[in-house]
Amino acid sequence: MKHRAGLLMMLLALGGCSWFGGSDVEPPAALIDFEPAAAIKEVWSVNIGTGPDRRFLRLRPAQHGDTIYTVDIKGRVRALAQEDGKERWRTDLDLDITGGVGFGDDIVLVASRKGQVVALDKSQGKELWRAQVASEVLAPPAADAGVVVVQSVDGRLTGLESATGKRLWVVDRSEPALSLRGSATPVVLSDIVLTGFASGKIVAVNIKNGRLLWETPVSQPQGRSEIERLIDVDVPVLVSGRILLAAAYQGKIVAVNLESGRLLWSRDISTYSALAADSNNVYVSDVRGHLYALDLRSGATVWKQEKLALRRLSAPAVTGNAVAVADFEGYVHWLAREDGRFLARERAARAAVLAAPIADGSMLYVSTQNGYLAALRLDARAP
Repeated sequence: MKHRAGLLMMLLALGGCSWFGGSDVEPPAALIDFEPAAAIKEVWSVNIGTGPDRRFLRLRPAQHGDTIYTVDIKGRVRALAQEDGKERWRTDLDLDITGGVGFGDDIVLVASRKGQVVALDKSQGKELWRAQVASEVLAPPAADAGVVVVQSVDGRLTGLESATGKRLWVVDRSEPALSLRGSATPVVLSDIVLTGFASGKIVAVNIKNGRLLWETPVSQPQGRSEIERLIDVDVPVLVSGRILLAAAYQGKIVAVNLESGRLLWSRDISTYSALAADSNNVYVSDVRGHLYALDLRSGATVWKQEKLALRRLSAPAVTGNAVAVADFEGYVHWLAREDGRFLARERAARAAVLAAPIADGSMLYVSTQNGYLAALRLDARAP
């Protein structure tokens, strides 16, 4: 029941459809006209397999060095040259993949609907090992310091030995009866694992033994119904210096001290998308399709862009002098970091973008729900 209800809630949040099929749903904002202040060049675009389409999976690629690693829902893992998108190797795992690609300790990691975790050699794609965790995995595994960390939808966080896949430890957190279909992506920082849970809490655990270091709530349940009380932390935490940022659905954006978990500031903003930050601001796209820039140190609003309302925005990405988001029609929007004005727009594909784009300098890599990966470059001036 939890699984189905969680899926239904994500469909409602992302699909723009009425619970009862009515016609009174507010439509997404129309694209506005503006004078481009920058040019976008599509450097390359390639098919990366069978896309998630309407399964609402976020199969985000991973980048390491000059290689981008991708996976499709049938378990076909590819290594692509970042420069031109040419395939370097491909491995067919024949698995129902539900989590994006993870990378760490020089291995490529993917996970499946049945909780299978697979490690591949980064250079040739050779399978190194398979391991089993408790249940479905919807987030990319993370790895560092000889440990692979996997978060499954049942609220368990599992540590596996990077070299062999041997289970080292398990952290079991109680989950509410109803939650969004999703789970946070663990973030490894030195010897600490940081992640969030459907209970609305973020935790820090020791990567070697799974020992809890601290935990802090992002939000508290409110309302009478289980739907009103959803407060899932389903997006990866973001670390900027000694500040940890986290977000909850129907909850808050919070900044806490990384070492102690002490709350620094909070804002009442609901999101199911990952955050992005530069040295001054944190950027967030909320459930209404509004894009915010918040002051990193105080949480105060620097600017708010509402002209993309209800366009089901992806997570933002900081690229060049801009912050970029993609939407349900495959359009990518670049906005100025200092004031949120529109700089450029390009359509990556005729399909939605749910996975957070990957930014590398002025380059942006966008994975679409119909199975394409586009490399787009932001140039300083429009032609």
